[in-house]
Amino acid sequence: MANQEEITQYNILQSIENDEQMSQRQLSSQLGINVASINFALKKLTKRGFVKMLGANPRRMRYILTPKGITEKTQIAYKFFDRNFHFYKAVRKDVENKINSIPFNDRNRIALYGVTDLMELAYLVIQDKEELDLVAIVDDEAKIRIFGYHVIGTEEIKNHTPHFLLLTKELGTEKVKQISDFTKIVDIRL
Repeated sequence: MANQEEITQYNILQSIENDEQMSQRQLSSQLGINVASINFALKKLTKRGFVKMLGANPRRMRYILTPKGITEKTQIAYKFFDRNFHFYKAVRKDVENKINSIPFNDRNRIALYGVTDLMELAYLVIQDKEELDLVAIVDDEAKIRIFGYHVIGTEEIKNHTPHFLLLTKELGTEKVKQISDFTKIVDIRL
């Protein structure tokens, strides 16, 4: 994982790139970091040649991202993405293994419960499996449209006749009892 200092440096570099008129106080407010820490980080970034400070009055100081600073910001972002992509692949593999372990036995109608990041991964895994048919995305709290599906509530699930309901977030005990009468519920949460 990226360390906090890298994240802070990236956020400061990004903020300066977006607005060279930003003061330390504004950076502090925007990033949720105290002014003393912002000051320390800016001095460090200046010493390393990533940021150039212009002006004599500390209250009217301007900060400019140098070409070296732009390169550093890009490298930090790339390292962060690379680490997180490896994490994403591992989590996706775990979701895939859980779905592969389900004994479908030609019962291929699937519904997903919970509009979550995990549901998005499960959706991608299901899309790669031609033998599975995603018939509904269910969530009692998020009535939105996602991946071309209108998210339905648990009271509507019976209309879609799924063989399996894959849980990507907790489903209340009372609803589990109601749904388990007509579909098999499988918890694929990590």
